[in-house]
Amino acid sequence: MKQAIQERFLISPFLVFFVIHSTQVGVGMLTFQRPLMKEAGQDAWMAVLLAGLAAHGLVWLMYRLLSYSPSGGDIVSLHERYFGRWIGGALSIGLLFYYALAAFMVLQSYIEIIKVWVFPLMGVWQFSLVFLLLTYYAVLGGFRVVAGLCVWGVVIPLLTIFPMVFFPLEYAQYRNLLPVFDHSFGQLVKASKEMTLQCLGFEMLLMYYPFLKNAPSSQKWAHAANAFTTFIYLVVMLISIVFYNKEQIQHITWPTLTLAKIPEVPFIERMEYIVISIYVLVVFPIITISVWAATRVVKQLFAVQQRRSLPVLLAVLFVGTLFVQEKTDIDRLMKWTAEAGLYLVAVYVPLLYVYVWAAEKVKKTLQQKP
Repeated sequence: MKQAIQERFLISPFLVFFVIHSTQVGVGMLTFQRPLMKEAGQDAWMAVLLAGLAAHGLVWLMYRLLSYSPSGGDIVSLHERYFGRWIGGALSIGLLFYYALAAFMVLQSYIEIIKVWVFPLMGVWQFSLVFLLLTYYAVLGGFRVVAGLCVWGVVIPLLTIFPMVFFPLEYAQYRNLLPVFDHSFGQLVKASKEMTLQCLGFEMLLMYYPFLKNAPSSQKWAHAANAFTTFIYLVVMLISIVFYNKEQIQHITWPTLTLAKIPEVPFIERMEYIVISIYVLVVFPIITISVWAATRVVKQLFAVQQRRSLPVLLAVLFVGTLFVQEKTDIDRLMKWTAEAGLYLVAVYVPLLYVYVWAAEKVKKTLQQKP
């Protein structure tokens, strides 16, 4: 039986708000409008709401599932309890690969933005090395340090970057929102599927659940975080609809970043440089918590300390950045991550919950028999 986590390593329930929100708002915020408007046009904002509602249901289901974990443990202990050491271990290894993939995707996507907008002549390996060294330092500090990064990753960008997206309203064409309800429910569902990458992030809860004080009480903060994330995406989507038209946005790779270029400051010629520089506080917490979750899986499965598995994982990520550099490869990487995350939270977690619930019912029935 695994030892309980000491209280000094735990975080308060309200910090779940920052951890979940910071992992949901990442590189996808810069590109999500184009695929949604391609599917749902001016009704794309409805797809954002639909995706947010679906995420609420999955967050609730995830808390219900983790309540069955022995001694408030994570999903690794849940796998071991209900599937045994070998099958449960194989399922947990799959989760390990997903967390590593998520970290790699965010790292490569942000490096691509830096190369295109700021430093086109610098090599990918230089940016990757700096990010991964910082990740090593942060993850080595433990989950409380990672949670602290998430707090700053919410507060600073919210006060600096988010207000910039309102400046384009000066040129808004509100007729772009009409006609309303012009698309079928099936089209909206298909468009909301394109929000998968943007809604993902709460699945990290499967690993850091044991690090929450009075974990069940943190559920309201998790829902608050998801609601706030949905609100942010909804605002950005509405502004994008009234600023761009459906045809125009299909030719813009990073629509949100283009919106942030609109504000004019006399002493700053390229406002996007400031936005991209601050945006490191948005993507860095996602990388650190994904790497932390992956090394935590290794610790739970193989009893290898995180400080030992961390350099190995970071070295693998660094080597990967040397081979995945083209735009098409990064887009494919984002698609794979979104699909893997969708299957994890929308298929695997519900099926696992049904299995665990049925197993507990059968166990209780057998115990009641004389």
